[in-house]
Amino acid sequence: MRSIVIFTVLVLLIGIVGRLDIVVSASGKFVPDARIKVIQPAMTGVVREILVHDGERVTAGQLLMKLDTTQAAADADKAQSSKLDAQLGAARANALLAALHDNRPPVVKHVEGATDDRMQEAQRLAEGAFLEYQDKVDSARAELLKREAELDSTRQEVAKLQATAPLARQQANEYKSLAGDKYVAQTDYLDKEQTALGQEHELPAQQSHARELAAGIAEQRAEIESASSKFRRDQLDELEKDTQQVAQNRDDETKAQTRQALLSLSAPVSGTVQQLAAHTLGGVVTTAQSLMEIVPDDTLEVEAQLQNKDIGFVDAGQAVAVKVEAFPYTRYGFITGTVVSVSNDAVQDKKLGLTFPVRIRLSTNRIRVEKKWIRLTPGMEVTADIKTGKRSVAGYFLGPLMESAQESMRER
Repeated sequence: MRSIVIFTVLVLLIGIVGRLDIVVSASGKFVPDARIKVIQPAMTGVVREILVHDGERVTAGQLLMKLDTTQAAADADKAQSSKLDAQLGAARANALLAALHDNRPPVVKHVEGATDDRMQEAQRLAEGAFLEYQDKVDSARAELLKREAELDSTRQEVAKLQATAPLARQQANEYKSLAGDKYVAQTDYLDKEQTALGQEHELPAQQSHARELAAGIAEQRAEIESASSKFRRDQLDELEKDTQQVAQNRDDETKAQTRQALLSLSAPVSGTVQQLAAHTLGGVVTTAQSLMEIVPDDTLEVEAQLQNKDIGFVDAGQAVAVKVEAFPYTRYGFITGTVVSVSNDAVQDKKLGLTFPVRIRLSTNRIRVEKKWIRLTPGMEVTADIKTGKRSVAGYFLGPLMESAQESMRER
């Protein structure tokens, strides 16, 4: 008798003190959340390698597919070659400018990426250009020295004539007077007169020649200076042109290398390959075409349909136990989650009538089955038990009875 009383008291205490979860069940399925990654080519290309298959798990940065890079590689090589040519041209121009300034043979500095043969060729070209310039200047200077020597000789002749011409005139005048007095022969006078006239005419001629030589010397000096200035200007122009060409080729090379990189499609995140659309090697894919999707790890959600009668009890933030239909929860357990959102708009369901979509975020996208982890995939059906509150054990059993009693009391 005492045992019955004690048992009854325990049952009453459990009924009053014990608490049970109030659960709302909703059926649904796994879906990827909005962070799913679509793999698209940035340009049209031909498929050369397909390195993954549907359902394969990939890591961030893993190569997924290769498109043909032949043209992009050729463009990159062409830009690189043109850049090297321009760099060598700039190095030659710098070497020639330094040689002109220091009056020494040019030395072309090494250009990164240039072979020994290319550097030797650049050195030969620089030496040849400088030698040609020096030959031209040396020839002009030799002509200048020749004209300067001729000018010195002419000036000496002018000085001599300036000194002797008056004497010759004086002597001719004296012979004229003597010839008039019959002291000297007329022919002697005429010889002296001829000499005086010759020197008087030769003096202005030599002075004019000296002026011409001086003008020619000035012109020759200007020619030498012009040759030096032109050579320097040519090298500066070449340096500017090659520098601009290097910058342009560097841009072209970067663009071509970028195109090459874009033709190798890699996984942006770790996840699972889905919806692989390209299966044929040699097939053409177009810009922005969806080639596959990567479902990132830990980004699955549950999309469940909540019945109209339960909508008033479910809110964001409530805990959820998700049971996977493919793996009975009595054997493999369930996955915990949290209500993310509850739609305010009802959706017509063929079986359930009006329902409200509920989004549930999962704590993991794997489940333990027979000592190994199985990765869950979109489309698997589930049942979501949403915990909306708690009530006493007594209320759980007495609630239906009280509800039936209240309904029966209203009947006629």
